[in-house]
Amino acid sequence: MLTQEQYTLYTGQTVDYSDNDWRSIVEVAEMRLASFLCLETLPTTDESGVPVLPALVALLLANFISAVLRFQGNGDTVESKSVRNFTINFKTSSAADAFSQIASQYSDVIDKYSACNSSVVVERTQRCCCGRI
Repeated sequence: MLTQEQYTLYTGQTVDYSDNDWRSIVEVAEMRLASFLCLETLPTTDESGVPVLPALVALLLANFISAVLRFQGNGDTVESKSVRNFTINFKTSSAADAFSQIASQYSDVIDKYSACNSSVVVERTQRCCCGRI
């Protein structure tokens, strides 16, 4: 399991969750990330067979969690405003933004570990090799 120390190492962001809360966050993120990689579960052994998350998977998971936490609870945010004629425009942030960011930054890692050997596509109409969205 990804520790809070590993998360800080891979993202540069410090977190301070209780052990139970952190375990819950990581478990959900592992399931979501595995699904996007068209896997049942994330790989749990490194290249030498040691039972831990491979370093690249831990890096991907940490940054996946970071992106999701960044957009968590961030419904609409003000993108622009004007004083005269009082105009406010909102920018909608969503999980798709987080997933797209991860896909663009870590496409090589995603390609290496994806069961479909293809990058994450965040579209409802796009399916991977095993039929998942």
